[in-house]
Amino acid sequence: MRGKTKRRHILIFSALIAILSGFSGVSHGAVEPGAGRKASPLLVDSEFRPRLGTYHYSFEFNGLNIGTGQVVLGQKGNLYEIQFRARTNRTIDRFYKARFSGGNITRSDSLLPVSTRILSRVRSTSKDTAIHFRDDGTITSVRTESEKGEPLENKVKEVETSDFTMDPLSVIHLIRGIDWKPGMEQRVRIFSGKSRYESHFICTGEKVVEIGGQKRKAWEIIQQAVKLDDEGRETEEEKKERDLKIYLSADQARDVLKIDSRRIMGHFLVQLERFEPAAGSARPGAGHPGANETARGNRS
Repeated sequence: MRGKTKRRHILIFSALIAILSGFSGVSHGAVEPGAGRKASPLLVDSEFRPRLGTYHYSFEFNGLNIGTGQVVLGQKGNLYEIQFRARTNRTIDRFYKARFSGGNITRSDSLLPVSTRILSRVRSTSKDTAIHFRDDGTITSVRTESEKGEPLENKVKEVETSDFTMDPLSVIHLIRGIDWKPGMEQRVRIFSGKSRYESHFICTGEKVVEIGGQKRKAWEIIQQAVKLDDEGRETEEEKKERDLKIYLSADQARDVLKIDSRRIMGHFLVQLERFEPAAGSARPGAGHPGANETARGNRS
């Protein structure tokens, strides 16, 4: 039972990270990045603007609701800010209580991440990961872990890269900023705070997904990731744990509508419940289905 719940934790966490990273828009301008840091890939649509506000999601496992998540996307000057929180529901809490929270700051003009922090508490174990990006290309992470308040681990890692590198919460700045068409591909390097990966995204075509009782056209985007670091061997099952299907609305808003993850232990699904626009914010895509959904879904 403990092995199964541990794997469920990995599923919840990986899908949650993918979802939470999808709510940052990008305005790709000609601003020169800092020395040692490459600008974002040219596939990014310079005209795209995100909807600022709160996105509400539900989490399902094998058809059963297991939790909820909320992501708040805001903007201050040339910086996009994400604040998120997610939790298992009361039924799941009885045997597997999990809480996640944190935030991300990314430059809106160049897509370069500035910092990310992810906190998790699963049962009695707490983890805190902070990632900072410097203009010279150096990335620093501090990871701490404790159980029942007692420290278990405290690690600091520093890597240098001249490649365009994102963190798990900023990577879909790139995905949401692309005007996808069938067959289009994008690769990006990701630093998780512990390991480095190269993620490969490919658009397989247009699908129709049902969200909140409404049918919406969406681009199906397959994500596959390869670990770049040598330390630690991975099984084939562990490699596949990173594969996801992301459904991005095929309209002006480019909302992350759904994330589908099929695993040996079952089917994991994350779906958009509703969106609440920020007060006074411009709302790209305001005419598409679901743009004004502020009352649908279960409140947490």
